[in-house]
Amino acid sequence: MENESTTITPTEDVESVYLITFILLLIVEIPSIVCILIILPYFFCHWHSMMTKALHNHVIFLLIIVSFFYVTIDLPFIMNYYRLGYDNFRKPSFCLAWYWLDYTLLSVSLYLTAAGSVQRHMLVFNSYWLRIHRKRWLLHFIPLIFCVIYPSLFYFISVFFYPCVTLFDKHSLSCPFPCYTDALIISYVDWILHTIFPVMIIVVANIALVYRVIYSTQKIHQRRIRTWQKQKKLTLQLLAFSSLYIIGWSPSVVISIVETFFLPNLYNERPELYYINNSSYFVCPLQPIICFFSLPKLTKFIKNKLKRKQPITPTTTLRFFEII
Repeated sequence: MENESTTITPTEDVESVYLITFILLLIVEIPSIVCILIILPYFFCHWHSMMTKALHNHVIFLLIIVSFFYVTIDLPFIMNYYRLGYDNFRKPSFCLAWYWLDYTLLSVSLYLTAAGSVQRHMLVFNSYWLRIHRKRWLLHFIPLIFCVIYPSLFYFISVFFYPCVTLFDKHSLSCPFPCYTDALIISYVDWILHTIFPVMIIVVANIALVYRVIYSTQKIHQRRIRTWQKQKKLTLQLLAFSSLYIIGWSPSVVISIVETFFLPNLYNERPELYYINNSSYFVCPLQPIICFFSLPKLTKFIKNKLKRKQPITPTTTLRFFEII
């Protein structure tokens, strides 16, 4: 799942592209870390209201955790490559561990967003299903657990235990891909199951959700205004996250499908298309920023804290003496 652009040997023609990519990633990474450091403590301090009583926040919380590991561990190595034009650490153990982490984080984030897109239908229109303990585990908790554990195990086995040998060239500027990617069948299974499938689920589920919400507004009555407001908030919150994944992943998915089934030499004829794949680098770092603005309780909490800490102004002092 790692973008193939990371293995291109830098030349004078692409150095500017590398520099721009590094600067853009740095601009996104800094506010992303700041938002994570605000969101996670807030979730932990308000666990009952944010997690226990709000099932729709579970996916968001897990995505923020994924973003935390991505921007603090995975992304710095990617940025370092675009800054220098080569990978600093090219030892076999490091390369394999890095690919496992990168593939796992990207796949987990895609699966969680796909699961959240499907679950949001139940939360908006059939929330009574999740009031039953057994159904709540079957339809909500188990899918989320699967989305975290399955990609981790798949890539751990594929990267470290697939019966092949990854060749490491000492003169190469980048880490080689794990050797399992050379096996045609497993490579296609990986591509279809862990990239195309979740992206398609996200697209279809969100289109269906928008249609259902618009259709439901035609039947809404005055006594259901509060229900509609809740549906609207949940829908907009999901659309913000899903749109990020659709914009970030759809270009590379479309180009990969075109190359695989219609134009097998597309990347060779148009090598600049490799850089379109870089859009997926920005998905995880942008998640916390979107989350920060899509949690009204969090923004309200911060505004109240800032109001309480406002310094005493001259106007306030004058009013105080007038009262005396």
